[in-house]
Amino acid sequence: MTTHWLRRPGPGTWAMIALTGALAVVAVVLHFVGQGDPEASAPGSLRNVFVFATFVSGFITYFTARGRS
Repeated sequence: MTTHWLRRPGPGTWAMIALTGALAVVAVVLHFVGQGDPEASAPGSLRNVFVFATFVSGFITYFTARGRS
């Protein structure tokens, strides 16, 4: 039986890893830029949208990587 750790990610997975990393970097930058601004952490703010998109992208990446054997 091949474990998840022995599998090689496909080209689609590498693209998702890059997208997740880029979204995470933007979310962190927006976090530091918006410190001290109460509107930056309001529901629906740009920072929260990027944080949510990062988690969704990471979740999709996890499932695309698991499908390869």
